[in-house]
Amino acid sequence: MLWLMAWAVGVAAAADPATITSRLTEIDTVRSLRAAEGVPTIPESAYASILSGDVETGIVSVEGHAAKKAWGLAVVDAPIERLWAAINDDLGGVAYNKLEMSEVVSGTRCNSGRGVLQLLPVPWVTDRWWITFITANDAISTATSGRVRENTWQSNNDPSLVTTTTGQAAMEAGIPIEFTKGAWFMADIDGSSTLIEYYVWSDPGGSVPAGLASRMAAGGIEDTIEAVTKFANEGQPGCM
Repeated sequence: MLWLMAWAVGVAAAADPATITSRLTEIDTVRSLRAAEGVPTIPESAYASILSGDVETGIVSVEGHAAKKAWGLAVVDAPIERLWAAINDDLGGVAYNKLEMSEVVSGTRCNSGRGVLQLLPVPWVTDRWWITFITANDAISTATSGRVRENTWQSNNDPSLVTTTTGQAAMEAGIPIEFTKGAWFMADIDGSSTLIEYYVWSDPGGSVPAGLASRMAAGGIEDTIEAVTKFANEGQPGCM
């Protein structure tokens, strides 16, 4: 959904380690209901680190591709309902990130199945735009009474989808990325803290090497998680 995004705020995990450990075991029982494909394997050591409030990140190579998958893992001090509202508010989130613009070009704001055009200014090279289609995993949410939720996305950069003057101006200001796909996976820990597992696989295309872009994306994931938490706690997500 977001490529090379830079956010900057703080995260603190309020849940105690024993509660987190217990919930991780429960969450594992519903992972088979995940909709995301190609989710990178997060090492067990990363789950041990988040017990003390750390944000863990990493990159995973993909055979036959220069672009690597980047992942992030954390327990954040925010309720799942507000986090879910924040990640689904593509328009309100622009105030918390480095995007130049974000516009729903298909479907309805906040709703599953929507297509969103986004433009990112990129220093020293041409700006990038993309259109992602975002789908909520209703099965996992229903099975857990909303305590586990997942959003997946995949790009389809068809310019004919964009009909507004602002959207067409955004495309003229940059070039499309090759592709982006990924997922937000989150689970309630104790009513006020939430596990976040995030991954993104993107190729910016153009003159930016995919391998370099992957490393930069991995470096920005911690900031991405922190800023979503800030938006959830301090902002006014429009998707509540």
